[in-house]
Amino acid sequence: MTSKLRETAKECMMYEERPSTPPEISKYRRSTNLEPGRRFKHHGVVDDYGAMDLDNKVYGITENGRSRIGASDLISHPKPSEMERINTIKAEKVYKQQNREPLGHIPDRGYVLPEKYTVGQQAFGIKSASSLEPAKGLIFPSNIEETVAGADLYKRSHGSYAPGEQRRRGYDWNINPETTRFGAKGDTIAFNGVSKNIADVLNGSSNMKSNVNTVVNTKKVEDFRNMADVLGQSKNLGQDSGLRPKDMVYGRASGTKGLSAAEVLRGKYNEIDNLPDRDLGKSITPGFRNLSYNDRVFGCPSIRNDIPAPQVQRRSIADSQNYGDDVPAQDLINPPAFSDLAIGPMAMSEPRNRQDMLQLFARIGYTFGEELGNHLFYTASEGREFTTINAFRNVLNDFLITQDLKK
Repeated sequence: MTSKLRETAKECMMYEERPSTPPEISKYRRSTNLEPGRRFKHHGVVDDYGAMDLDNKVYGITENGRSRIGASDLISHPKPSEMERINTIKAEKVYKQQNREPLGHIPDRGYVLPEKYTVGQQAFGIKSASSLEPAKGLIFPSNIEETVAGADLYKRSHGSYAPGEQRRRGYDWNINPETTRFGAKGDTIAFNGVSKNIADVLNGSSNMKSNVNTVVNTKKVEDFRNMADVLGQSKNLGQDSGLRPKDMVYGRASGTKGLSAAEVLRGKYNEIDNLPDRDLGKSITPGFRNLSYNDRVFGCPSIRNDIPAPQVQRRSIADSQNYGDDVPAQDLINPPAFSDLAIGPMAMSEPRNRQDMLQLFARIGYTFGEELGNHLFYTASEGREFTTINAFRNVLNDFLITQDLKK
Protein backbone atom coordinates (compact mmCIF):
# COMPACT_ATOMS: atom_id res chain seq x y z
CA MET A 1 0.00 0.00 0.00
CA THR A 2 1.39 3.39 -1.01
CA SER A 3 0.14 6.77 0.15
CA LYS A 4 0.96 10.34 -0.80
CA LEU A 5 2.57 11.00 2.60
CA ARG A 6 5.56 8.71 1.92
CA GLU A 7 4.67 6.18 4.59
CA THR A 8 6.00 3.06 2.89
CA ALA A 9 8.65 0.98 4.66
CA LYS A 10 11.27 1.86 2.03
CA GLU A 11 10.66 5.61 2.30
CA CYS A 12 10.70 5.47 6.09
CA MET A 13 14.18 3.94 6.00
CA MET A 14 15.51 6.60 3.58
CA TYR A 15 16.74 9.49 5.74
CA GLU A 16 17.56 12.92 4.49
CA GLU A 17 21.22 13.87 4.53
CA ARG A 18 22.19 15.61 7.72
CA PRO A 19 23.59 19.13 7.16
CA SER A 20 27.29 19.39 7.90
CA THR A 21 28.88 21.80 10.35
CA PRO A 22 30.05 25.07 8.75
CA PRO A 23 33.86 25.29 8.47
CA GLU A 24 34.04 28.47 10.56
CA ILE A 25 32.48 26.50 13.45
CA SER A 26 33.90 23.00 12.90
CA LYS A 27 37.48 24.18 13.50
CA TYR A 28 36.60 24.76 17.16
CA ARG A 29 35.22 21.23 17.63
CA ARG A 30 37.40 18.52 19.04
CA SER A 31 35.84 15.85 16.81
CA THR A 32 37.30 17.57 13.73
CA ASN A 33 40.86 16.72 14.81
CA LEU A 34 39.99 13.16 15.93
CA GLU A 35 39.60 11.71 12.44
CA PRO A 36 42.02 8.81 11.81
CA GLY A 37 45.16 9.83 9.95
CA ARG A 38 44.43 13.55 10.14
CA ARG A 39 46.99 16.01 11.39
CA PHE A 40 46.01 18.01 14.48
CA LYS A 41 45.53 21.66 13.64
CA HIS A 42 44.99 24.42 16.17
CA HIS A 43 41.89 26.45 15.48
CA GLY A 44 43.97 29.62 15.43
CA VAL A 45 45.97 28.53 12.35
CA VAL A 46 43.36 26.48 10.44
CA ASP A 47 42.60 29.36 8.07
CA ASP A 48 46.33 30.00 7.52
CA TYR A 49 46.92 26.53 6.04
CA GLY A 50 44.95 27.36 2.92
CA ALA A 51 45.92 31.04 2.65
CA MET A 52 49.66 30.46 3.22
CA ASP A 53 49.88 26.94 1.71
CA LEU A 54 51.40 25.53 4.89
CA ASP A 55 50.70 21.90 3.95
CA ASN A 56 53.21 22.03 1.09
CA LYS A 57 55.89 24.05 2.89
CA VAL A 58 59.00 22.35 4.25
CA TYR A 59 60.73 24.11 7.12
CA GLY A 60 64.50 24.22 7.57
CA ILE A 61 67.51 24.99 5.39
CA THR A 62 68.10 22.79 2.35
CA GLU A 63 71.03 22.55 -0.03
CA ASN A 64 70.87 20.94 -3.50
CA GLY A 65 67.46 19.49 -2.78
CA ARG A 66 68.37 17.84 0.56
CA SER A 67 69.06 18.90 4.10
CA ARG A 68 72.59 19.81 5.06
CA ILE A 69 72.59 17.26 7.89
CA GLY A 70 70.71 14.05 7.15
CA ALA A 71 69.56 11.26 9.44
CA SER A 72 72.52 9.10 8.39
CA ASP A 73 74.92 11.79 9.60
CA LEU A 74 73.25 11.82 13.02
CA ILE A 75 73.06 8.02 13.42
CA SER A 76 76.52 7.07 12.12
CA HIS A 77 78.96 9.04 14.24
CA PRO A 78 82.49 9.56 12.91
CA LYS A 79 85.12 7.24 14.33
CA PRO A 80 87.23 9.03 16.94
CA SER A 81 90.92 9.45 16.31
CA GLU A 82 93.61 7.89 18.47
CA MET A 83 94.20 11.21 20.22
CA GLU A 84 90.48 11.60 21.01
CA ARG A 85 90.30 8.03 22.33
CA ILE A 86 93.28 8.62 24.66
CA ASN A 87 91.75 11.88 25.91
CA THR A 88 88.47 10.08 26.63
CA ILE A 89 90.28 7.36 28.62
CA LYS A 90 92.14 9.99 30.66
CA ALA A 91 88.92 11.86 31.37
CA GLU A 92 87.15 8.68 32.54
CA LYS A 93 89.91 7.73 35.01
CA VAL A 94 88.67 10.28 37.54
CA TYR A 95 85.60 8.12 38.24
CA LYS A 96 85.89 5.50 40.96
CA GLN A 97 83.61 3.01 39.23
CA GLN A 98 85.70 3.13 36.05
CA ASN A 99 88.77 1.95 37.98
CA ARG A 100 86.91 -0.63 40.07
CA GLU A 101 84.75 -2.07 37.28
CA PRO A 102 86.58 -1.62 33.95
CA LEU A 103 84.63 -2.34 30.81
CA GLY A 104 84.83 -6.04 29.78
CA HIS A 105 86.28 -7.26 33.12
CA ILE A 106 84.78 -8.72 36.29
CA PRO A 107 84.64 -6.13 39.11
CA ASP A 108 87.18 -6.79 41.84
CA ARG A 109 85.67 -5.99 45.25
CA GLY A 110 88.62 -7.30 47.26
CA TYR A 111 86.85 -10.37 48.71
CA VAL A 112 89.19 -13.18 49.92
CA LEU A 113 87.49 -16.60 49.69
CA PRO A 114 88.74 -19.79 51.43
CA GLU A 115 90.93 -22.17 49.46
CA LYS A 116 88.23 -24.87 49.37
CA TYR A 117 86.18 -22.63 47.08
CA THR A 118 89.11 -21.39 44.94
CA VAL A 119 91.50 -24.38 44.82
CA GLY A 120 89.22 -27.30 45.68
CA GLN A 121 86.37 -25.99 43.45
CA GLN A 122 83.81 -26.75 46.17
CA ALA A 123 80.26 -25.61 45.30
CA PHE A 124 78.21 -23.25 47.45
CA GLY A 125 75.07 -24.37 49.32
CA ILE A 126 73.98 -27.54 51.17
CA LYS A 127 73.95 -30.88 49.40
CA SER A 128 70.65 -32.72 49.15
CA ALA A 129 70.16 -36.11 50.80
CA SER A 130 69.69 -37.81 47.46
CA SER A 131 70.12 -36.65 43.91
CA LEU A 132 67.03 -38.63 42.91
CA GLU A 133 64.59 -36.28 44.66
CA PRO A 134 61.98 -35.24 42.07
CA ALA A 135 62.02 -31.52 41.35
CA LYS A 136 58.42 -31.61 40.15
CA GLY A 137 57.19 -32.51 43.62
CA LEU A 138 58.99 -29.51 45.09
CA ILE A 139 57.70 -27.06 42.48
CA PHE A 140 54.14 -28.48 42.18
CA PRO A 141 53.36 -30.25 45.47
CA SER A 142 50.36 -32.58 45.55
CA ASN A 143 47.16 -31.48 47.23
CA ILE A 144 47.03 -32.38 50.87
CA GLU A 145 44.18 -32.18 53.38
CA GLU A 146 45.36 -28.83 54.73
CA THR A 147 45.31 -27.31 51.22
CA VAL A 148 41.78 -28.55 50.54
CA ALA A 149 40.56 -27.31 53.92
CA GLY A 150 42.17 -23.93 53.29
CA ALA A 151 40.48 -23.66 49.88
CA ASP A 152 37.06 -24.37 51.43
CA LEU A 153 37.75 -21.72 54.08
CA TYR A 154 38.56 -19.10 51.40
CA LYS A 155 35.35 -19.96 49.55
CA ARG A 156 33.28 -19.18 52.66
CA SER A 157 35.24 -16.08 53.72
CA HIS A 158 36.19 -14.48 50.38
CA GLY A 159 34.03 -16.25 47.80
CA SER A 160 37.21 -17.50 46.07
CA TYR A 161 35.77 -19.98 43.56
CA ALA A 162 37.75 -21.49 40.71
CA PRO A 163 36.97 -20.35 37.13
CA GLY A 164 33.80 -22.09 35.91
CA GLU A 165 33.13 -23.71 39.30
CA GLN A 166 29.50 -23.89 40.42
CA ARG A 167 28.79 -22.16 43.69
CA ARG A 168 27.51 -24.46 46.40
CA ARG A 169 25.88 -22.97 49.48
CA GLY A 170 25.23 -26.24 51.32
CA TYR A 171 21.46 -26.42 50.63
CA ASP A 172 19.82 -29.85 51.16
CA TRP A 173 17.66 -30.05 48.01
CA ASN A 174 17.43 -33.86 47.83
CA ILE A 175 18.32 -33.46 44.16
CA ASN A 176 21.45 -33.45 42.05
CA PRO A 177 22.05 -29.77 41.04
CA GLU A 178 24.42 -30.83 38.25
CA THR A 179 21.73 -32.64 36.27
CA THR A 180 18.50 -30.95 37.47
CA ARG A 181 16.93 -28.10 35.47
CA PHE A 182 14.38 -25.77 37.08
CA GLY A 183 11.16 -24.45 35.53
CA ALA A 184 8.30 -25.94 33.51
CA LYS A 185 9.21 -27.55 30.24
CA GLY A 186 7.65 -25.94 27.16
CA ASP A 187 6.04 -27.78 24.30
CA THR A 188 8.54 -26.42 21.75
CA ILE A 189 12.32 -26.06 21.54
CA ALA A 190 13.45 -22.61 22.58
CA PHE A 191 16.81 -22.30 20.89
CA ASN A 192 15.63 -23.17 17.40
CA GLY A 193 13.67 -19.96 17.06
CA VAL A 194 10.20 -21.60 17.28
CA SER A 195 9.49 -21.32 21.00
CA LYS A 196 5.97 -19.92 21.19
CA ASN A 197 5.86 -19.93 24.99
CA ILE A 198 8.95 -17.73 25.39
CA ALA A 199 7.69 -15.34 22.70
CA ASP A 200 4.37 -14.98 24.52
CA VAL A 201 6.11 -14.26 27.81
CA LEU A 202 8.40 -11.61 26.29
CA ASN A 203 5.65 -9.95 24.28
CA GLY A 204 3.10 -10.03 27.12
CA SER A 205 0.62 -12.13 25.13
CA SER A 206 -2.31 -13.78 26.93
CA ASN A 207 -2.75 -16.58 24.38
CA MET A 208 -1.30 -19.20 26.66
CA LYS A 209 -2.89 -22.30 28.11
CA SER A 210 -4.36 -20.45 31.09
CA ASN A 211 -6.96 -17.75 30.60
CA VAL A 212 -5.30 -15.46 33.16
CA ASN A 213 -2.91 -12.82 31.81
CA THR A 214 0.71 -13.53 32.70
CA VAL A 215 2.23 -10.88 34.96
CA VAL A 216 5.87 -10.53 33.91
CA ASN A 217 6.71 -7.79 36.39
CA THR A 218 5.12 -5.63 39.06
CA LYS A 219 3.84 -2.12 38.47
CA LYS A 220 6.47 -0.58 40.72
CA VAL A 221 9.27 -2.07 38.67
CA GLU A 222 7.66 -0.98 35.37
CA ASP A 223 7.15 2.55 36.72
CA PHE A 224 10.79 2.66 37.75
CA ARG A 225 11.86 1.64 34.24
CA ASN A 226 9.64 4.30 32.69
CA MET A 227 11.29 6.94 34.90
CA ALA A 228 14.81 6.02 33.70
CA ASP A 229 16.77 7.86 31.01
CA VAL A 230 15.87 6.93 27.43
CA LEU A 231 18.22 7.66 24.56
CA GLY A 232 16.92 10.48 22.35
CA GLN A 233 14.02 11.36 24.68
CA SER A 234 13.53 13.73 27.56
CA LYS A 235 13.51 12.21 31.01
CA ASN A 236 10.11 11.31 32.49
CA LEU A 237 9.83 13.16 35.79
CA GLY A 238 6.45 11.64 36.71
CA GLN A 239 4.44 14.73 35.72
CA ASP A 240 2.50 13.13 32.84
CA SER A 241 4.70 14.94 30.37
CA GLY A 242 4.21 12.09 27.90
CA LEU A 243 0.48 12.87 27.69
CA ARG A 244 1.00 16.49 26.65
CA PRO A 245 1.36 17.45 22.97
CA LYS A 246 4.87 18.06 21.64
CA ASP A 247 4.09 21.64 20.53
CA MET A 248 2.89 22.70 23.97
CA VAL A 249 4.47 25.91 25.30
CA TYR A 250 4.79 26.39 29.03
CA GLY A 251 4.32 29.62 30.89
CA ARG A 252 1.92 32.49 30.68
CA ALA A 253 1.60 34.51 27.49
CA SER A 254 2.93 38.05 27.76
CA GLY A 255 0.60 40.95 27.19
CA THR A 256 0.84 43.63 24.54
CA LYS A 257 1.71 46.39 27.00
CA GLY A 258 4.95 46.91 28.88
CA LEU A 259 8.62 46.94 28.00
CA SER A 260 10.08 44.46 25.56
CA ALA A 261 13.25 42.44 26.19
CA ALA A 262 15.23 44.68 23.81
CA GLU A 263 14.18 47.79 25.72
CA VAL A 264 15.12 46.18 29.02
CA LEU A 265 18.62 45.39 27.72
CA ARG A 266 19.25 48.68 25.94
CA GLY A 267 17.46 50.93 28.38
CA LYS A 268 15.45 54.08 27.70
CA TYR A 269 17.73 56.97 28.54
CA ASN A 270 17.70 60.51 27.25
CA GLU A 271 20.73 62.47 26.09
CA ILE A 272 21.40 64.01 29.51
CA ASP A 273 21.39 60.61 31.24
CA ASN A 274 23.99 59.30 28.80
CA LEU A 275 26.50 62.04 29.66
CA PRO A 276 29.48 60.99 31.90
CA ASP A 277 29.56 61.89 35.55
CA ARG A 278 31.17 65.15 36.65
CA ASP A 279 33.79 63.38 38.80
CA LEU A 280 34.87 60.90 36.12
CA GLY A 281 38.68 60.90 36.06
CA LYS A 282 39.06 63.97 38.30
CA SER A 283 38.33 65.19 41.79
CA ILE A 284 35.72 67.88 42.28
CA THR A 285 36.33 68.25 46.01
CA PRO A 286 38.05 71.57 46.82
CA GLY A 287 41.55 71.10 48.20
CA PHE A 288 42.01 67.64 46.70
CA ARG A 289 42.60 68.51 43.05
CA ASN A 290 45.88 67.40 41.44
CA LEU A 291 46.65 70.11 38.90
CA SER A 292 49.90 69.58 37.01
CA TYR A 293 51.47 70.15 33.65
CA ASN A 294 50.98 67.63 30.87
CA ASP A 295 54.66 66.57 30.79
CA ARG A 296 54.92 65.82 34.50
CA VAL A 297 55.22 62.14 35.53
CA PHE A 298 54.28 61.05 39.04
CA GLY A 299 56.00 58.27 40.97
CA CYS A 300 59.54 56.94 41.32
CA PRO A 301 61.25 55.49 38.22
CA SER A 302 62.36 51.86 38.24
CA ILE A 303 65.86 52.78 37.04
CA ARG A 304 67.17 55.64 39.18
CA ASN A 305 68.85 57.73 36.51
CA ASP A 306 67.58 60.86 38.25
CA ILE A 307 70.15 60.60 41.06
CA PRO A 308 73.94 60.08 40.84
CA ALA A 309 74.99 56.44 41.10
CA PRO A 310 77.63 55.65 43.77
CA GLN A 311 80.79 53.80 42.85
CA VAL A 312 80.51 50.02 42.53
CA GLN A 313 83.28 49.45 45.11
CA ARG A 314 81.50 51.64 47.67
CA ARG A 315 77.97 50.43 46.97
CA SER A 316 76.24 48.70 49.89
CA ILE A 317 74.68 45.25 49.66
CA ALA A 318 71.50 46.66 51.22
CA ASP A 319 71.17 49.19 48.39
CA SER A 320 68.27 47.85 46.29
CA GLN A 321 68.26 50.73 43.82
CA ASN A 322 68.87 49.99 40.13
CA TYR A 323 71.15 52.67 38.65
CA GLY A 324 71.07 51.23 35.12
CA ASP A 325 74.31 49.19 35.43
CA ASP A 326 72.80 46.00 36.93
CA VAL A 327 73.10 42.69 35.08
CA PRO A 328 69.98 41.40 33.30
CA ALA A 329 67.85 38.48 34.52
CA GLN A 330 69.58 36.14 32.06
CA ASP A 331 72.91 36.53 33.86
CA LEU A 332 71.24 35.91 37.23
CA ILE A 333 69.58 32.69 36.08
CA ASN A 334 72.52 31.42 33.98
CA PRO A 335 75.65 33.31 35.13
CA PRO A 336 78.59 33.27 32.70
CA ALA A 337 81.88 31.53 33.43
CA PHE A 338 84.27 33.16 35.91
CA SER A 339 81.55 35.52 37.11
CA ASP A 340 82.31 34.53 40.72
CA LEU A 341 85.80 35.99 40.18
CA ALA A 342 84.42 39.31 38.91
CA ILE A 343 85.66 38.53 35.39
CA GLY A 344 83.36 39.57 32.59
CA PRO A 345 82.51 37.27 29.66
CA MET A 346 84.30 39.53 27.15
CA ALA A 347 87.63 39.28 29.00
CA MET A 348 88.37 35.91 27.37
CA SER A 349 87.76 37.31 23.88
CA GLU A 350 89.68 40.57 24.24
CA PRO A 351 92.74 40.79 21.91
CA ARG A 352 96.10 40.97 23.75
CA ASN A 353 99.71 41.25 22.55
CA ARG A 354 102.46 38.69 23.19
CA GLN A 355 103.98 40.36 26.24
CA ASP A 356 100.66 40.78 28.08
CA MET A 357 99.62 37.22 27.26
CA LEU A 358 102.84 35.62 28.54
CA GLN A 359 102.75 37.74 31.71
CA LEU A 360 99.14 36.76 32.36
CA PHE A 361 99.88 33.02 32.12
CA ALA A 362 103.04 33.42 34.16
CA ARG A 363 100.93 34.69 37.08
CA ILE A 364 99.01 31.39 37.17
CA GLY A 365 102.17 29.24 37.06
CA TYR A 366 102.89 28.72 33.34
CA THR A 367 106.30 30.12 32.44
CA PHE A 368 107.89 29.45 29.05
CA GLY A 369 111.19 30.10 27.39
CA GLU A 370 111.45 32.76 24.76
CA GLU A 371 111.46 30.30 21.86
CA LEU A 372 108.55 28.20 23.21
CA GLY A 373 106.53 31.30 24.15
CA ASN A 374 106.97 32.79 20.70
CA HIS A 375 105.95 29.47 19.10
CA LEU A 376 102.75 29.15 21.19
CA PHE A 377 101.78 32.76 20.62
CA TYR A 378 102.44 32.50 16.86
CA THR A 379 100.26 29.37 16.63
CA ALA A 380 97.43 30.93 18.64
CA SER A 381 97.47 34.26 16.79
CA GLU A 382 97.97 32.62 13.35
CA GLY A 383 100.80 35.03 12.57
CA ARG A 384 99.05 38.20 13.80
CA GLU A 385 100.13 40.58 16.56
CA PHE A 386 97.20 39.95 18.88
CA THR A 387 95.30 36.89 20.13
CA THR A 388 92.71 36.04 22.76
CA ILE A 389 92.98 34.10 26.02
CA ASN A 390 90.71 31.32 24.69
CA ALA A 391 92.88 30.76 21.60
CA PHE A 392 96.15 30.75 23.59
CA ARG A 393 94.65 28.41 26.22
CA ASN A 394 93.55 25.87 23.57
CA VAL A 395 97.04 25.83 22.00
CA LEU A 396 98.62 25.42 25.44
CA ASN A 397 96.29 22.50 26.31
CA ASP A 398 97.19 20.68 23.09
CA PHE A 399 100.90 21.18 23.84
CA LEU A 400 100.54 19.82 27.42
CA ILE A 401 98.58 16.75 26.26
CA THR A 402 101.25 15.97 23.68
CA GLN A 403 103.96 16.21 26.34
CA ASP A 404 102.01 13.82 28.64
CA LEU A 405 101.61 11.23 25.88
CA LYS A 406 105.32 11.28 25.11
CA LYS A 407 106.06 10.36 28.73
